[in-house]
Amino acid sequence: MKFAALSCAAVVAFAVVPGIAQAGCAGFESVSTGMSVEYDPFSGAPISRPFEIRVRRLDPSATAVRFLLVDPDPQGGQSRFGAGGPRGYDVDWARDSSRPVFFRGAEQPNNTNGALVSFKPGPSGDVVTETFRLQVPAGRPVAAGDYYEPLEVRYVCYSGDERLDAPEVQQAGRVALDLATPDMISAYIGSVGIRRGEINLGTLSADGPAASGQVMITAQATSPYEVSIASKRGVMRRSDVDTAGLRYSMRLGGLPVQPGSTLVCDRTQDPGGRGHPLQVTVRPEDIASQPAGAYSDTVTVTFAPRLSATVSDSCSV
Repeated sequence: MKFAALSCAAVVAFAVVPGIAQAGCAGFESVSTGMSVEYDPFSGAPISRPFEIRVRRLDPSATAVRFLLVDPDPQGGQSRFGAGGPRGYDVDWARDSSRPVFFRGAEQPNNTNGALVSFKPGPSGDVVTETFRLQVPAGRPVAAGDYYEPLEVRYVCYSGDERLDAPEVQQAGRVALDLATPDMISAYIGSVGIRRGEINLGTLSADGPAASGQVMITAQATSPYEVSIASKRGVMRRSDVDTAGLRYSMRLGGLPVQPGSTLVCDRTQDPGGRGHPLQVTVRPEDIASQPAGAYSDTVTVTFAPRLSATVSDSCSV
């Protein structure tokens, strides 16, 4: 018995969106360059993407500024995009990746942390652009949606070796990250990229127990999806013109199905996806009524996005 599973895929993109500087000795804004990145939450490859922040001197006496980027609302001690985005993202300073510049707590800029940026003399030196790198870990399960994450900037300015003022805060929203996860579904049989499989029931006997076999179909989806079942003949035959037909039953993911059945499933919570074992069974009494020969049928299992949500983390017929 042979069948095919159809799959489709989409990508994830994020962008650093521009902000507006507030009053203080310095102001900070993201530099929008049309940056986007493909992020597959089911991929084993992490994302590392550069972005720029423009630092503007607002106090003419300032010669340098040290600043931190802060996730103002971490969850469970971890950074997180929005309320339901991926956890554990990080930001590195391109000029010195070993120096901590991104925090999730009450840290303030000091000599051991933060990006230190110097201004040049005169109005022409008022603006400096620094490059950072956003690190998004692989394998974070994310539902389809848009996750906006504004960052605080905590900073202190210097005039020569003297600190100008107490540490200041540029409220979250002036520098922000945005991660979008579109509807995405893929399916494979046995191994990634395989779309066809075969169930071989071997030699059937009317005197033995029921004959059963299965293949494993794995689905990965960021939104609810449906699974439809179709077959070429509905029964196993020796050929398309054969009048004999060997009946069989099917179960998909433990649920009884038949040609024309549709399962509805919530998105897959596990990064590894959800297994849908397709099991085919032939009863001895059905074997006894058919002439000898090699019987086969083709079953097609189709995965497609579903607009409405279903029961949580499970499937139903």
